Parts: sequence; structure tokens; C-alpha cells
Amino acid sequence: MAYKDLKYGQILGGNVSVPVPMVASQVVSAQSGRFVFMVAGAATLNVDGSTSIFGFLESHAHTPTVGDLLNCVIDLSAVFRIPVNSGTYAVGMIGDSCDISVSSSIQGAQLDASVEDTLIIVGGDEVNNYYVDVRMNPAKWGTGLGADA
Repeated sequence: MAYKDLKYGQILGGNVSVPVPMVASQVVSAQSGRFVFMVAGAATLNVDGSTSIFGFLESHAHTPTVGDLLNCVIDLSAVFRIPVNSGTYAVGMIGDSCDISVSSSIQGAQLDASVEDTLIIVGGDEVNNYYVDVRMNPAKWGTGLGADA
């Protein structure tokens, strides 16, 4: 998988954000997505199999420690550019949902899978398949739990 020197992260939309504590030490890569979900009030990076999504970390490449506060964009109108980890982007995918995966510490779109459906595709790179532009799926936003759970 080849990655070009592209700017990944938020490219369009609103910027409502909140600080979130990190649940564990995890590698945050520059040439990567940085979507997180919440576990007992702390953020952890989404991986293949994550069934909810909460936001996108505004962070440089580093390994935050447990409890570090990082700013997290939670705006459902925001559009993010992330790498394609698997599958091939086609314009016909606009409006479709897909999953997130992590490969070699790079979080990206799994365009050939739609089990968790945490992302909605809004655009992408038809020429080289380096990136896809996505929004968080509002139906998967939050924890899915009640406050009394």
C-alpha cells in the first residue's frame, strides 16, 4: 500500500469539538485517520470491529498516555480525508457506508467492507486510490448506551 504526502484530516464542514481523555497509550499517526469511540468516558482509536464512532482527534503524530486530553471534532457535518486501507474507491460509492481498519498503525477506510458502517463516503481519489473523503455516520455516533448503563 503506497501513501503519498497528502494532508489527512478535516477538509470541510463544522468544527464543534470537545476535549477527550485517552483510554490507553495508542499510536496516533500523521498519515492516518484519527477516529475514536468512547469507552467509559475515554477515547480509543477505532479499529476494524468498532461499532460506534464519536469524533476525530486533532492531534499530531505521537503516542498519548492514559488520561491525556486531546481535542476531538464531534461535528456530524465535518468531512475528513483519510487513507484507503482496502478496496478501490469509485464515484458510485458516494453516499454508501464503509468500515474503518488499521494497517501498520495507519487508520483508514475499508472500502470493501460494510459491517460496522461507521463512515459515510462523500468523495475520493479516483485516479490513485490514495484517499477517501468521509463523514461520521450519525446512526453510529455516540456509545449506543444509555446514561444509566
